[in-house]
Amino acid sequence: MQLQAIYNQGRIEFEEPIRLKHDNIRLIVTVPDEEIELQSSNTSKAQDMIAKYQALLNAPLPPVECLPELSSNYETRLHAIELRNQIRKDQGRPV
Repeated sequence: MQLQAIYNQGRIEFEEPIRLKHDNIRLIVTVPDEEIELQSSNTSKAQDMIAKYQALLNAPLPPVECLPELSSNYETRLHAIELRNQIRKDQGRPV
């Protein structure tokens, strides 16, 4: 059910009085974007995190010669993944 409400200094007040069955219920509130002021500290933290992730994504891959040798356990896992993908492919399922 959608109800009209007004936000006033930290409180949400319904335009028409209603009586709820329980004292504690979860609500979803839709607020227009232009009515929200983001706190600068949270925004700057998020922007810093995005910049770090972008730097990781855009970083060049190291040359193959610089990569460590694969352990036999890791090679076994890669082989199992390849086999599983081939089985799925043979069965017509997405890989």
